[in-house]
Formats: sequence, C-alpha cells, structure tokens
Amino acid sequence: MFRRFLFAVCVLMAFPAAAEEYFVDYYASEVSFAGQHAGKDFHGVFEDWTAEVEFDPAHLSDSHVTAEFNLASAKTGDKIYDGTLPQEDWFNVKATPQGTFVSTSFEKKDEHLYQVTGDLTLRGITHPVSFEFSLSDLSTYPVEMTATFPIDRLAYDIGKVSDPNEEWVNRNITLSIRLVAEPALGSVK
Repeated sequence: MFRRFLFAVCVLMAFPAAAEEYFVDYYASEVSFAGQHAGKDFHGVFEDWTAEVEFDPAHLSDSHVTAEFNLASAKTGDKIYDGTLPQEDWFNVKATPQGTFVSTSFEKKDEHLYQVTGDLTLRGITHPVSFEFSLSDLSTYPVEMTATFPIDRLAYDIGKVSDPNEEWVNRNITLSIRLVAEPALGSVK
C-alpha cells in the first residue's frame, strides 16, 4: 500500500499542476470598442472572435489566453463607420483580416483582480499591452471576467493616413471585454 502511495506522489510530482481549460459562452460574452468621432461617441462590437482560456490563480505561470478576432466583423450600426473600418487605412481587412492577443504573464492584484500582459497584434503590428481584469468567484459557474482598457490606434497605424492628428477620431480607443465561461469537462479539480 505504501508503495502505491509513493508511486502516486512521484507521478504527481513528475507532472506539475496545469491551469484549468475554460469553454467560452460566446452568446453571453462580448468584445467591444468605443471612442469619439467628430466629438460624437461611437460604440461597436466584434461579432466574430474566439478565445482559448487556461487559468488557475494558484498556478498563474501555467495560465494562458489566446484570442483571435475577425476585424471585418467590427460593427457599430452606423453605415459610414461600418463601411470605413475595413478600409486600408483603418483595419485593412484584405491584408490583415485577423487581430490577435496572446498572453505572456498574469499577476494577482487583489482577491478578484488580476493583471494580464500579452502581445496585441492589429494590422500586422504587434505591441505589448497590460490591463487589469476582474474575475468572479471561480467556484461558482459560470465564471465572468471583465476588463476595460485603452489602446493607441496610431501605434497600430489605424487611421494614420487620414487622421494622424486626431482631428476626427480620438487616439485612444477603449476596448471592453466580458467573458463568460465554464471549466471544460474533466478539467475541474
């Protein structure tokens, strides 16, 4: 009996704890953006995106998030904006149809507050970004994550030709994320 116990301990030590995989409820989740054009607020959503989430607050170094969003799916409900966003000077969807975010590290800030750092790629341009996110109680499902943070559109050459001086569209665009997810079957510890 002791040998079996010792074997089990050795096996567990050989395979370090991994973060839990979560399945995203895309109907309850949203990735949106907001800003101002000519002094008027606008708001839009990405209608087509995916996220792979592995997260464990006890093993943040094993946690990882990869998100990919279809830039052509950005919709504001305004015909002029929706016709402009896919164009070459803005999202340039013909040349770079996908945007991505890949996490590189996580840090716990408070009981339900974390910071993630990662690489955001838009228009083929990648910059590191860090933002805080709040997380609901992980023992109650579904789990909800929310975050709001600014990105500098000119750092990604978005509207750089037609509006480099922020005369029409403000430089900082606010991204908001609401992610609702549940642990994948078999990943609950």
